[in-house]
Amino acid sequence: MSQWADLPKELLEMIRKRLDSRVDLLRFRAVCTSWRCSASLPSFDQEIPPLLLKLPGSISADAALMQTSVCRLEPVRKCPNYSYSLSKSWLVKVGESKYGKLQLLNPLTNQEAKDSPISLNLHDFKFVHLSNAFFLKWSNGFLVFGINKVVLFPISASCSNKDELGMLSIYHEGKLGYWKYGDEEWTLLDDNNFEYDDIVVYKDQFYVVDRRGTVSWIDSSLNVIQYSPPLYGCGEKKNLVESCGDLYVVDTYLDGERRTWKDYEDVMDDNNNFRGRRRTRKQTRPNKAVDFRVYRLDEEWATWVDLKSLDDRVFVLGMDCSFSISCRDFNGGKGNCIYFIDGDDFVVRELSAGRIHVFQLEDRSIEQLAVIPEFSDIFWPPNIGSST
Repeated sequence: MSQWADLPKELLEMIRKRLDSRVDLLRFRAVCTSWRCSASLPSFDQEIPPLLLKLPGSISADAALMQTSVCRLEPVRKCPNYSYSLSKSWLVKVGESKYGKLQLLNPLTNQEAKDSPISLNLHDFKFVHLSNAFFLKWSNGFLVFGINKVVLFPISASCSNKDELGMLSIYHEGKLGYWKYGDEEWTLLDDNNFEYDDIVVYKDQFYVVDRRGTVSWIDSSLNVIQYSPPLYGCGEKKNLVESCGDLYVVDTYLDGERRTWKDYEDVMDDNNNFRGRRRTRKQTRPNKAVDFRVYRLDEEWATWVDLKSLDDRVFVLGMDCSFSISCRDFNGGKGNCIYFIDGDDFVVRELSAGRIHVFQLEDRSIEQLAVIPEFSDIFWPPNIGSST
């Protein structure tokens, strides 16, 4: 650490000027004392106008692209004002409000973390970056209807610079597309497959998975190239998760038939406002998860390995990103489980903590998080009553 602390002030200034967000600035300041002193936190008293995007097609609307960071909130020193142990960390999503102020969110629901029993003094904590997440929202604060997943393309793109802004998206319940700022139409990357489920950045490359469990990667020319054999898992929904350098597919089994875009085409009015769900004879309620299977891709043999245990790992399947953590780094909870949002996450206007569930691989049980409060202790804000 000493060699980093001794970097010339001129070099630190060059680094600081390249930081795009308040979150990055906080991470910069958390490195060491000298870095903290070289970059003061600015006061934000003017509203920051969002970068509005005119999205094409049937989801045309003025939308803002939002970037957040999933972080481990880690105590750096003990404070006598805290009445309980600060030996471990909490999981939190960090974003910015329209005035540039720090905003702490639940990593699964994106709800703002309020009424914390602890005053968050930035001198007592640091943010350890785990993953980036992107989502599109309308001016009313709701997620843009029809967009399942968004990542910036290329990786070096910035959501604060419209001239270089491009994004890959899974939209209309399975189409894989590309859009660059100013484009009037989506560029459909695969007109033979409308059943893509997830997209991630893995080893500085973009990977997608479809409902058959086939993983493909997207090169710099936007070609979709098959990377793995089909999984042919019997679940209805696939998620990609990177964990400890390996790529995993989480196969979710639902209690009903998977919905398609046609089931949702009439939920918007002429002004792109959410009108309500379409009810069909076959589907009168959102599908719920009843089981999960986890598979690791053996890249050497190009085969899938069916995992019976995640050991100390926890997989978190969020609305806008999925990631893995070790339970040893956090307060509460335990490993070998999957946190997820249950129900129809595609058309909801708001998400509440009541929709978070936990699947435990050991006994294959699924419980609502509210029923097992000890599992919620990994999230910020902490529950002092159950902390030790």
